[in-house]
Amino acid sequence: MKAKSSLPERILSQDPFFSGQPPVPVSEIRIESVGVNPLDGRRVDVAVDLTPCSQAVDVELVVVGPGDDELCSVRLLQNREWMLDKIMHLRSEPVSGEYTLHVGIFSEDQLVTRTERRFTFPLPEPV
Repeated sequence: MKAKSSLPERILSQDPFFSGQPPVPVSEIRIESVGVNPLDGRRVDVAVDLTPCSQAVDVELVVVGPGDDELCSVRLLQNREWMLDKIMHLRSEPVSGEYTLHVGIFSEDQLVTRTERRFTFPLPEPV
């Protein structure tokens, strides 16, 4: 007779790594999609979907403004989530022009993969 565990059974559909495929080694991780939604003059909603990975990775998100100035950044250390949704706050008011979100995936401080997404802020019309 099998001893009954006091721990609840793990349900795969609730596992953050479950996507119908087994997690890949870190060398095969990919950035599946990136979404950027400017919310107002100082906040940006960023969504990043990664290939589920068998190891924790560092994820770096950086927003660069039209003048190539870094306006905000975040580095998620030892990240184990494959679906990220973060609100990033700019250090200054937006100006007209094109912004770039840079997304980098690192393992042991080595860049594994990267991508970027360009966007603009809807600026209020002058009165």
